[in-house]
Amino acid sequence: MLSIACQLLSLPCIAAAELAPIPLGDRQMEIHAEGLRFSLLDQQGSTLAPAHHVAGASLNGSALSVISTIDQHSFQLVSKKGERAKLIIKHDMGCTAVTISPDQPATPNKPHKIALQLGGMPVAYGLGDTGGWNQTLNLVNDEETTYSLKHDGGKYRWLSSFVIFPRNNFASVTFDGLNRSITLSKSRFKTTVTGAGAATFYYFTGSMKDIYASYQKLLVQKGYPLIKPKSRLFELGWESWAALGWQTNAKTMLDSITKFQERGFPIRWAVSGSGFWEDRGTTTSFGKWGKKFPGAMDFKEQLHQRDVKWMIGLRTNFVPPGGPYKPVTKERDQNMVVDTFSGNPLSQAALDRNYFLKKPDGQLWKRHSNCFPIVPCYLIDGNNAKASKWYAELYQQWQVDGIKEDTMMGLGSTHTDVFNHPIANIADDGALVMARCGSFTSPGTLLRINDTHVNELSRRIPINYLQNAACGAPNAYSDTVGFKKMKNYSELVVRHAWLLSLTAGLAVGESSSHWTEKQQTIFKKPFDFHYRIVPTLYDAAMKSYLSGYPHTMTPLGIAYPGDARATAAPNFQWMIGDSLLCAPLLKNHSSGKMNLYLPEGIWFDYDTGDKHTGPKLLKDFPMPVTKTPCFIGGKGILVTRASDSSSLTVHLYPAGKNPKSHTVHHPDGTSTSKIVWVENSNNTQVTDTTTGKTITSHIDENTAALSFSILPEHHYLVQ
Repeated sequence: MLSIACQLLSLPCIAAAELAPIPLGDRQMEIHAEGLRFSLLDQQGSTLAPAHHVAGASLNGSALSVISTIDQHSFQLVSKKGERAKLIIKHDMGCTAVTISPDQPATPNKPHKIALQLGGMPVAYGLGDTGGWNQTLNLVNDEETTYSLKHDGGKYRWLSSFVIFPRNNFASVTFDGLNRSITLSKSRFKTTVTGAGAATFYYFTGSMKDIYASYQKLLVQKGYPLIKPKSRLFELGWESWAALGWQTNAKTMLDSITKFQERGFPIRWAVSGSGFWEDRGTTTSFGKWGKKFPGAMDFKEQLHQRDVKWMIGLRTNFVPPGGPYKPVTKERDQNMVVDTFSGNPLSQAALDRNYFLKKPDGQLWKRHSNCFPIVPCYLIDGNNAKASKWYAELYQQWQVDGIKEDTMMGLGSTHTDVFNHPIANIADDGALVMARCGSFTSPGTLLRINDTHVNELSRRIPINYLQNAACGAPNAYSDTVGFKKMKNYSELVVRHAWLLSLTAGLAVGESSSHWTEKQQTIFKKPFDFHYRIVPTLYDAAMKSYLSGYPHTMTPLGIAYPGDARATAAPNFQWMIGDSLLCAPLLKNHSSGKMNLYLPEGIWFDYDTGDKHTGPKLLKDFPMPVTKTPCFIGGKGILVTRASDSSSLTVHLYPAGKNPKSHTVHHPDGTSTSKIVWVENSNNTQVTDTTTGKTITSHIDENTAALSFSILPEHHYLVQ
């Protein structure tokens, strides 16, 4: 049947049957000329991503159809409105790029709107902060939902158009356009971009690990920074905001940190986010300390003597030169009052060098923050390499150990990439970086979601964590444990502690020292567990960095994509690495019980050692606040530590899927240990192949797990 559009326009057309399948490595794409309906198939011809039932592409709201073939991978298109475009398909290393290029150029007042759509797929994760405020982890809701990518300076600050469909072994991303939106329903997956020229849509097929590897290669090709994680930020931290607010100073910080350490909380990094700068200054008053930190470097040395690295809050917005400037409002939470802000003389240098962000029309971008400093500001143009370098060099004047980036300037749907490089440059120079703003990749070791509260642990916090992880940014962090809820003991606060302890970033602020001794003992248990598994978390983060796969926090549906029950687990569950299943009780926590799903394989209860064989749903499973909400299975490998001075310990559980070898990344960031094991003897023996010596090992009587200590750059044979 010939295209209706072609008949109306008297254009030459081809029949749908004339389009031969397009080879994509060991996959293929099928295209129907009418409506440009397309689908992706695996090497056996089974459908991975189905075609939409009506149309697969549109230009400015009008469906496109194929009217002629240019070559095997490119075609001439026409819309029902008569607008022409070209379709070009390229495939490389598991990534298929589909580009639609309109023949007629767009105008500033009338940009092109280009959309591609496929049929519906049952489960989708991703979209960063945009997906983090969804009502469920699965972005495919009962009603069709359109997710628009926009930076609002608040809850939407880390943006990604990456969506992964684990049940279909399929994923997609696009980087083009000033406006990007994703529409998902049970009947379609649609990506729409608005821009001046061509738009490219990237599709990935294969195993989950293959997809993430291909996606990471594409990110590198596109110039997005990849930050090697620093193990210090996987340790317990401390933040001033909840504890002290604007009363943060050298004395109050040191007093609070010291008291925590004396009570057995091994704090290793601390953030002073408030008021460390000169009077009427801001975070970009580089190197100008205020009266709260008169001897800043002496204070830094005091923290270092307690093995604590000092981080400060830092933003990328600059108060204009001149001034003084009166804020929009004097009110700010946590006891801060300010009458005026001084002009920043550094802003003139940036203006002279064209370092500040401009609007699409070329005018200087300038607006006030909705939080701080509450006066009109300029913003560093992070896509200007010289501006990013200049900003990172200015940061060095603070002479601290790292930063917590917290820029709160809404950008809408444009310029969403300007935060990555200035902050990534600071991280690359060796600083500890906790990032908040960015796109597609995290410019720091930890990626913070927006300000969170204890009562959000049943939905908001885990959903945002897991959506970011699904986008390839799994080193999650939010706020301090019990944020603003530490006045009285509650099980909810302890549940919050358990949730955060199972992620890369964990910190305290407000003290629990006024609770009863029993309550404090219960509260301390998640922190002790996190300390124990830091080597596992860091090892997983290094593997995430090297592979693109979200090892630090893998949504259960991505870890087990072929298991429909894993993608529909009744509670929030994820994997750390290939062996540690995390299942904190977050919903209906007052019951103390939960429905917990164990995928295929052997699983050991972390506390009791009880053995379970999956797939299995553990209904009404007891999960009191005193219980570690974890199981060990999969590859059965856990790496722990007992103290700062002890060697790491490897635990090998008989989970049935043990690999033949495993590499452990040590917290020093450079050393590894490779473990190889063979089952060829009735006796168990562990040999340090670096020294040739047999080393002491232990077999747990309950689980039969084998444990032994390892040293950096030593390798081991287990028989």
